[in-house]
Amino acid sequence: MSQYQPYQRFTEADREKIAGRLRDAFADGRLDQTEFSSRLDKLYAVQTYGELEPLVRDLPPTKTYQTPAVVQDQKPAPAPGEFPTKEVQRRRNGGMLALGGGFTGVLGICVLVWFVTGLAHGAKFGNFWPVWLLIPWGIIALGNLGKRR
Repeated sequence: MSQYQPYQRFTEADREKIAGRLRDAFADGRLDQTEFSSRLDKLYAVQTYGELEPLVRDLPPTKTYQTPAVVQDQKPAPAPGEFPTKEVQRRRNGGMLALGGGFTGVLGICVLVWFVTGLAHGAKFGNFWPVWLLIPWGIIALGNLGKRR
């Protein structure tokens, strides 16, 4: 409303903006119910900018949008047709655990069970039955050695 003439008629969009300012002032507690109702009635009765200004003269200016602080420090999006480069992270070699995945832990538990039961029977370990798990694990692990993921 900075470039207006007091005798000019305003639009319905202007009327709705002023009604919004009055609603905001009422919601903030700047206007009580009777003052809000009175100004709103006057708003729908007036027709020119000169009659409109006294309705909002004592209210603070409208709030404008502010960019949230979280977004202010972000890098802008790349221009159309440009693709950002992605940093490639090298995979760390985790030894045997990485070689066999979670199956290495299962095999370790089976070997531990075999060992504890052998000790419990007076150091008579008997057949090494975890080998039946070790054979397929070895075949799968050796087959995956040269593959890229």
